[in-house]
Amino acid sequence: MSKKTNTDYNDDSIQSLDWKEHIRLRPGMYIGKLGDGASRDDGIYVLIKELIDNSIDEFVMGAGKRIDITVENGQVTVRDFGRGIPLGKVIDCVSKINTGGKYDSGAFQKSVGLNGVGTKAVNALSTYFKVQSIREGKTTIAEFERGELKKEQKPKPCTDEPGTIITFTPDNEIFSDYKFNLEFVERMVLNYTYLNVGLKFT
Repeated sequence: MSKKTNTDYNDDSIQSLDWKEHIRLRPGMYIGKLGDGASRDDGIYVLIKELIDNSIDEFVMGAGKRIDITVENGQVTVRDFGRGIPLGKVIDCVSKINTGGKYDSGAFQKSVGLNGVGTKAVNALSTYFKVQSIREGKTTIAEFERGELKKEQKPKPCTDEPGTIITFTPDNEIFSDYKFNLEFVERMVLNYTYLNVGLKFT
């Protein structure tokens, strides 16, 4: 029986990963360093930033002048009052790489994020991820665990204001013993307010 060496490189060496496997295996490609929340540039803050960027895009497009952010017990919720993700594409927009409205110059004439990856990275790197879109008097919800769809709610009537609500809990397998420093989050939000006059953060 021949012994496999480190120099073996053949068809079996080539692997294809699905979107969430790649993000989870190489998170640094998507959010930089991981960290535990002790530094401003740790990955858990990048996850929040990715969601805020999407909400700011709605503001820039003239839809929604307020963003609500809640950080509690290691879980984050970001709620904007923009147009809401089209209800038939909510799951695709948070779980299919290179899928989103940012490629349509009519839907997004200006955009903070252009690569269609940010929200998917948050999804893949979270033990719990919930997205809700409210649009045109209806709402739909999808829930994920580490990028795997676990629950989907079909569109139903809703009287809440339009917008998108995303809740996530970072995966403690990836962000070991993490803890959010609220001062870092507040500083991030203050920087956003300087750059986006007329946008209110709560």
